[in-house]
Amino acid sequence: MANPLQELSLKPLGFQFIQELPINATPEKVWASVLNVGGWFGTDADRSKWAKSTLEATPGGRWIVEGKDGATWLQATVMLVEPNKLLRVAGSMGMTHLPLNNVVIFELQPKDGGKTTLLRLGHRGFGYMDAEVEGKYRGGWAKLLPNIKQMAEKR
Repeated sequence: MANPLQELSLKPLGFQFIQELPINATPEKVWASVLNVGGWFGTDADRSKWAKSTLEATPGGRWIVEGKDGATWLQATVMLVEPNKLLRVAGSMGMTHLPLNNVVIFELQPKDGGKTTLLRLGHRGFGYMDAEVEGKYRGGWAKLLPNIKQMAEKR
C-alpha cells in the first residue's frame, strides 16, 4: 500500500461493471456462502495467508478485515440485506487512505426452478484514484467469485 501521508496526483474518476457466475447450487446455499466472507475473501493459494474477514449481515453491519500484520480495517458497511436475493455493501473496499467510495451488490437469481443460481456482482466506484483501480477490482472479483462458487457447490 502506498504511503498515506504523501501527496498523490489523483483525479476524481468513476467506474462500474457487472460480473456474472452460474453456480450449481440453490440460492440458499449461495447466500450462505456469500455471507461467509472468511471462507472466500482471499486469493493466495495458501489459505493460511488470508486475512481474517467477518461480515455482520444486517443493515449497518460491518465487513471487517484483520490482516496478518495486526492491522484491522473496515472494508465496507452493510447497506441492504434481502435474504437469498441481495446484499449491498458500501465503503472503501481496501482503498483505506483515499477519498473514494465503492458500492458492491451481490444479486442471486434462481435458475432451473431454484436448483441453480446466477450470482451477479455489480461494483461501482467513485473518488480520487488512479486509472488502474478499476482493472484491479475487476481482476480481484474474477479471482474471488469462483471461491464463492466452490463453497456453495460443496454445501
